[in-house]
Amino acid sequence: MLKKAKIASPIIAGLFLLSMPVSATLAASETRGSDNNEVKAEKLCEDGSCEPHIAMLHRLARYGYQDAQAVLGVMYISGDGVDKDVEHGVTLIQLAAKRGGAMAILALSKWHREGLYVEQDIVRANELLDKAVELNYPPAKYQKSLYLFASEDEQSIHEANELLEAAARWGSPPAMFLLARMKLLGEWVEYDLAGASNLLARLSREGHEGARALSRQLITQIEQEAQENATIDKETLEVAERLERFTNIERIRVTPLSFGRTHSAVSDITFEMDRTFNRGSLSRIRTQPCSFAMGCVSVQPSNRHGSIVDMLSDPTQ
Repeated sequence: MLKKAKIASPIIAGLFLLSMPVSATLAASETRGSDNNEVKAEKLCEDGSCEPHIAMLHRLARYGYQDAQAVLGVMYISGDGVDKDVEHGVTLIQLAAKRGGAMAILALSKWHREGLYVEQDIVRANELLDKAVELNYPPAKYQKSLYLFASEDEQSIHEANELLEAAARWGSPPAMFLLARMKLLGEWVEYDLAGASNLLARLSREGHEGARALSRQLITQIEQEAQENATIDKETLEVAERLERFTNIERIRVTPLSFGRTHSAVSDITFEMDRTFNRGSLSRIRTQPCSFAMGCVSVQPSNRHGSIVDMLSDPTQ
């Protein structure tokens, strides 16, 4: 049966951020939140900066856009940026899940598993998780891989690896970071310094602090090994050089102030929806209901609209 492999390089042995085995991390994630009666999340919109984006989310939700319904549902449940209304929030999540929204389906799966806001039902939780995985939703693939890694069954471990690899390929930061750690430790997968460094470099470029911290430790260990061992291979030194480049990148965040909107904590979500909207087809078939689920929307832009945010927030539409 596939179990943990021994660490394949002395370079890795001294890394502080790898001092906790991956298996222990997975066990912690399995039990996290099980003793809580409600979701405890950082408030993102208390300063009122989210108001234009919340207005857009409401408009998108009315058009049947499942991700907007899911995001609003979570906001109503937490009371973040809107008046807290758990019942309405759950209704929005359930509506989005019924319409096939993967984000909402995964949320419902977690709630059924933990008995939050809905009746605890592990069987239903697993069904919903599988459905979200079938929809190729990366966070769902990552979440299922965690449950499978907790198993002692070799087939489950194999499936977990495939799901984790898939989630990482689709850019899930938690999946990429976990996979990088596993490759460094040789735990559940083969030791792969180059593969791990590629993942850490991608994450560091996007500002992932955990990846940057682990990269810095890895660079230090490689440099120390190079001083003590003149025969260290060229590939390992190239790994350190690549990590150094990406770890020291200064990220400059450009926000859409030209739209006359204040950047807020939910703007990343709404502007991603903006890009999705602008790439889609806006054809209207009279015999077919028009909604974001069908790839169309019955609104008419005009010269007073500087962006999709403006158009969807226009009360005259």
